[in-house]
Amino acid sequence: METVGTRDLKQNPQAVVRRVLDTGEPLEITTHGHPTGVRLVPDAPARRTWVRGADLGRIRPMGRDAAERLHDDLAHVGDDEPTDPWETRA
Repeated sequence: METVGTRDLKQNPQAVVRRVLDTGEPLEITTHGHPTGVRLVPDAPARRTWVRGADLGRIRPMGRDAAERLHDDLAHVGDDEPTDPWETRA
């Protein structure tokens, strides 16, 4: 977990709060490098616009067969009106 010092929080609280809201990650408040037991935690998870490199590293590449199946599936999708999958058809 990332940390922020009380001095940084005091000097620029809006930037610290914005950082928590933008990243969706909590920040631990420290004093002289020691944890205070206080954290800034976002109320709701934020929509992340950036993806961490570690998260990208966990994505396995799609094999050629899977890519061809996906291409075939997408080729059969029509441009007509979307349907409700739970709707009972007569």
